[in-house]
Amino acid sequence: MATRRDFLAIAGAAAAAGVSPAFAQSRVDGWPSRPVRTISPTATGGPGQNFRMYADVLKDTFGQNFVLENMPGGSGSVGCMAVARSAPDGHTLLLASNSHIVLAPLVLTGSPVNVKRDFAPIALMFTFPFLLVVNAELGPKTLKELIDYAKARPGQLNWGSPGVGTGGHLVTELLLKRTGIQGQHIPYPGTTQQLMAAAAGTLQFTFDTVGNSRGVRDAGKVIPLAVTGAKRAISAPEVPTFKELGYEGFDDLHVANGVLGPTGTPAGIIEAINREMVRLNTSGKVRDTLVSASYDPGIISPAEYGAMIDRELAQWGAIVKETGVQVKT
Repeated sequence: MATRRDFLAIAGAAAAAGVSPAFAQSRVDGWPSRPVRTISPTATGGPGQNFRMYADVLKDTFGQNFVLENMPGGSGSVGCMAVARSAPDGHTLLLASNSHIVLAPLVLTGSPVNVKRDFAPIALMFTFPFLLVVNAELGPKTLKELIDYAKARPGQLNWGSPGVGTGGHLVTELLLKRTGIQGQHIPYPGTTQQLMAAAAGTLQFTFDTVGNSRGVRDAGKVIPLAVTGAKRAISAPEVPTFKELGYEGFDDLHVANGVLGPTGTPAGIIEAINREMVRLNTSGKVRDTLVSASYDPGIISPAEYGAMIDRELAQWGAIVKETGVQVKT
């Protein structure tokens, strides 16, 4: 670990060379030598677009653009495998949620994605809870009212997700299992399209996020009913948790967005990116923006991010077993 004396030496050398101390501390010899492709395996829009805030700073720190590229398809497998098959030189990264690297491979028989085999964890960007919303014109204004309404109309309600095997898909399947209601699943290419469908009434209910749904909630198009997590969301304190409403098993369910590289990515590059993203998540504009939207910034090491992925493989694996969700590809 660098000491204060080390940092002062770095800062002095940086000043002499005409570069910032942050760049000098984080730079890796020979990397990056060209723009860094950061592939998101989902459609444009949604929480992953927050990476652009990081990219602006990473460009200044490392001297090259970090270009966000959306590559949807196959419940995330198209984008994931594009990264997995790329050279492990730090010039191609994966911006993925646990939906893409944990959940979908558990649900989709024959999925080519294996997070333990294919990727090296780099940095957790943030986590956030799931928010259950209902179309405002449907009638129900509480979770109990939605359950009663759905039970009176078995199989008649539509619900959506940003793809088979995503967090939004599985958390809804768990809700159906625990409450005994039924509905028709309509998958969408991304969270934005799914949310717009709920606002328009194509979907009667769906899970989204507190931040992403703010616009349609404020416009009165959807009504929030419950949020996952152990406590209420900071920016939606009026919305009760599932536990408050008497439903166990939803406390630890969240979406986790992070950055990974292909297996074999040099440790020095991994550590440099992690150090810079942790710095941005600890204080300043990036952190403030995330917190105001009810995202929980990630402040953990690459090894801790890897351990988190291991826990989620076990946790979501148990949910897949309970709900019986399995899809052949």
